[in-house]
Amino acid sequence: MDPGTIIGYAAAYLATLTAIFLLYLPEIVLLVALLIAGGLLQLLLMPFVFLVRKLRGRPDVDMDTSWLLDRRL
Repeated sequence: MDPGTIIGYAAAYLATLTAIFLLYLPEIVLLVALLIAGGLLQLLLMPFVFLVRKLRGRPDVDMDTSWLLDRRL
């Protein structure tokens, strides 16, 4: 093999890599955009989550859990 053939194969390999990257570029951009949108939505809704948790409160538990520590075997 002469150097021209090897350079041609290398150029074709790089062209194929570039074509595959450009082929999947819209999906990559969409994935990144969805991740950013999800993070922003989570940041925007966080105050409402805290408000709902505060308004709901936590019910008092009437159950006696001392039996969990009883080790009579």
